[in-house]
Amino acid sequence: MVQISKSPLSKSDEIALFIQLTRLFSKKSDTEMQGILSDLLGYEEKLMLSKRFAIVVLLWKKQSIYSIAKIVHVSTSTVARIHQNYHMDAYMNIIEALDKRNPSIMAILKSIDDVLHLGGILPHYGETHRSEMYKRDMEAKKKRRAIN
Repeated sequence: MVQISKSPLSKSDEIALFIQLTRLFSKKSDTEMQGILSDLLGYEEKLMLSKRFAIVVLLWKKQSIYSIAKIVHVSTSTVARIHQNYHMDAYMNIIEALDKRNPSIMAILKSIDDVLHLGGILPHYGETHRSEMYKRDMEAKKKRRAIN
């Protein structure tokens, strides 16, 4: 659990600090961002944020609460809480970025997909046997193999 000081900041100071923090993050390379996050966050905080992000992405990909809990190694109550917030538009900025499918977001999705696939937990996105695209790709691969 994150420790919060007993003497809170004023709302205006809190907003000013948050604005400075967002400016620090803007337009940084991946390496710079990793360094900044490593400087600011402890291991547990990085893990918590990474898992929360993965849960939001998996909810966006229409995975079930139970499969997400198993994949991300969290309790179903944790996923259910984030699921509830997800449906109350708590993660709209992330969802909008995912919906835009910009290259950096697609790289993150590919990384998550690779981790899940390499762990043997899920097939690659779109590679279920019910996926029409998967079926077409597999047929094309069989044809290529038959030709060679």
